[in-house]
Amino acid sequence: MKNAAILIIFILLGAILTLWLDNASPPEIKSVPITAQERVPLSHLPDFEITDINGKLFRTSENRGEKLILNFWATWCAPCVVEFPKLVKLAKDNPEITILFLSSDTNQEAISRFLEKQSPETKETLRNKNIIVAKDNKGKITADIFQTYKLPETLIISSTGTLAHKIVGDTDWNGEEIKSILRDLD
Repeated sequence: MKNAAILIIFILLGAILTLWLDNASPPEIKSVPITAQERVPLSHLPDFEITDINGKLFRTSENRGEKLILNFWATWCAPCVVEFPKLVKLAKDNPEITILFLSSDTNQEAISRFLEKQSPETKETLRNKNIIVAKDNKGKITADIFQTYKLPETLIISSTGTLAHKIVGDTDWNGEEIKSILRDLD
């Protein structure tokens, strides 16, 4: 009887702790400083094509002359989940820039579930032409072409095809530093 009471107390304490942790505010994620990278011509990076979640084909070779933000992410990556709506808002505020979200998830259903959980405003913005969400099958682009293994990682590519900035981790995508980078982008 005594053992059963102790077990019930531990179960109750565990349930209370779980509820408290679930309702606690998430830890503040600090922005990763943005540093300019060596300007690498996009022509030096292999062309690639990918089919987005809606079945539309995207080819980098057909999008030369456009500003591109290439975001490597996954639904299981906590910083990616935090940064995703920020980048969607960035796309909404900057329709001249295409944002390609390349997911490292292993199945399409995880991406679909993640997108369905987004706010109504984010879901509406995801319909914009300048937002592309795709699953990177077997890491053919993320790992094989760009050799990216840390998520999230974002490449800001100018309209001249140069890699202007590389950002590893979440950052303040609606802050003044990003706005300045995008204004100065060719």
